[in-house]
Amino acid sequence: MHLRADQKLFLSYLAVIAAVVVALTLGVGSMLRKHLTAIVADDLTRELMLVRTLEERTPAIAPDSLADWLGHLTGRRITLIGHDGVVRGDSEKDGAELAAMENHGARPEVRAALRGRMGEDVRVSATIGAQYLYLAVPASTGLIIRVSVPLREVNRAVARVQRGIFGVGVIALVLTGLLSFGFSRVVTQPLRHIAGAARAMAAGDLAQRARTRGRDELAEMADALNMLAGELQRRLGQLEGERAEMSALIDAMSEGVLAIDPQGRVRRANPAARSMFSLAGDPRGIAPEEVARRQGFLDLVHGVLAGEAVPATDLSVDGRSLLATAQPLPGGGAVMVFLDVSQLRRLEGVRRDFVANASHELKTPLTAIRGYSETLLDDDLPPELRRQFARTVQQNAERLQRIVDDLLDLSRLESGGWRVQPEIVSVADLARDAWCGFRDAAERAHARFEVNVPPDAEYACADPAALRQILSNLFSNALRYIPDRGGIRVSARTVASPVLDSGRRGAEPTSAAARPWVCVEVADDGAGIASAHLPRIFERFYRVDPGRSREEGGTGLGLAIVKHMVEGHGGTIQAESQLGRGTTIRFTLPTPEHEPSGDDPAGAPSGAESPSPG
Repeated sequence: MHLRADQKLFLSYLAVIAAVVVALTLGVGSMLRKHLTAIVADDLTRELMLVRTLEERTPAIAPDSLADWLGHLTGRRITLIGHDGVVRGDSEKDGAELAAMENHGARPEVRAALRGRMGEDVRVSATIGAQYLYLAVPASTGLIIRVSVPLREVNRAVARVQRGIFGVGVIALVLTGLLSFGFSRVVTQPLRHIAGAARAMAAGDLAQRARTRGRDELAEMADALNMLAGELQRRLGQLEGERAEMSALIDAMSEGVLAIDPQGRVRRANPAARSMFSLAGDPRGIAPEEVARRQGFLDLVHGVLAGEAVPATDLSVDGRSLLATAQPLPGGGAVMVFLDVSQLRRLEGVRRDFVANASHELKTPLTAIRGYSETLLDDDLPPELRRQFARTVQQNAERLQRIVDDLLDLSRLESGGWRVQPEIVSVADLARDAWCGFRDAAERAHARFEVNVPPDAEYACADPAALRQILSNLFSNALRYIPDRGGIRVSARTVASPVLDSGRRGAEPTSAAARPWVCVEVADDGAGIASAHLPRIFERFYRVDPGRSREEGGTGLGLAIVKHMVEGHGGTIQAESQLGRGTTIRFTLPTPEHEPSGDDPAGAPSGAESPSPG
């Protein structure tokens, strides 16, 4: 049974007081009995001396009669015993009873008297059955005179005193029990308060404090507990701050972080990791197979759980290229970090393609120029052939110049050497103006040109030179691919957002307040572009039909320049095409009600010079 401290203290007090009462009762009773017995023994000794004197002076009387007479005279029990231990006379026994009494030679007091000195003993009489005090002395007549007295009165007196002491002790026990109960409650109340405060602190309420009165040890204990709670609160606050900071840092990392337990189950995944592995909801507790079923990922998990630090390893998960590192934790489990290098790998591929394409594009005219120029050095070359070769050298030099100009334009666009200088321009007027440079080529191809721009979409806030170059590049591309008597159409409409929906022909505005952008479309009746090529037609030097483009003098940079210029205005561009049905290029520009800030959203800062037409 579990007892509280106050109960233990109360019961301890009761046990001590009860022990004191019992000890006092027994001790006083014993001392009183000895004292009263000693008084009776003194009185009995004097009477014994008197009896011995009387016995010695009346030797002629028979022992039994003498015992009766002395007993009557003294009021005591008188027994006369011979040296052989046989009882000769007894004041309380006569005749047959006297003869039936056992030999008293073995009695302690009789043995002492037989040795010539006074004997004394206290015992229960075998004859009477009561407790007696016995005194015996030898007489000159040769008999042993024994005087005895019952100790009933002594025992009664002792019992009365013990009952009194016990009664007083019981009353004292009750009173002291009440006092000890109150005292124990008062003494243990601070302990209960301290224990309650400690339990509250253990439950997490470190703001709880133990309050006690006084300057005793309990107050010191409470102060120590409060100091401990304060220090724990400070350190836990510091740890919570550090944990929150660490959690914020991990969640803000662009790298994916996965923490796993010794069984491989996920302990934590930051948002980047959840996005990389398409983990919905709270991923804690899921198995590695639920994160990714790629064997490379599972091998990474098994290796790091085996205690091996895994260096940077390439993984492919859901079409992403990931660079993974893993480190085991001392207490079991591991931390894995994943860096999405898909864009980096793509850019590396674009860079390699650009270097290869640029080298190839520059090499073609340079090879022609070098070959024909070497031929021109021949003095025997006919004049007509010399002029033809000179024209070929000139055409390739012009083509080389266009490539270099386009590369410089693209470099300025990508490096921030060009800034949009917005003005309110008419899309229709700029389209007709840009078409003027292609009239001769259009007449040779019998191409039709149409402009269909409604009044609500006629004006845009754009850089006139940049918009002219955008349209010129798109017209040049369209003229290369349209058949004889084909058509090129320019149209415009208002849209609610600069972001074009690939599934629709631009989002329709719902009200005048939601029409801040103009969507310009340049459509042709050409051969069209296969869907596999559409995502890459805005890359540098990318051609759907490389042979035909080179024959017609294209550089492969026009659409890349167009894309950067449109994005410099804050808009977007997209292509839509079907084989045999033509191609449509659409892009968005801000309206005069939504002028750009002048900063190139694509990252191109200042520089007022516009790129040259490509």
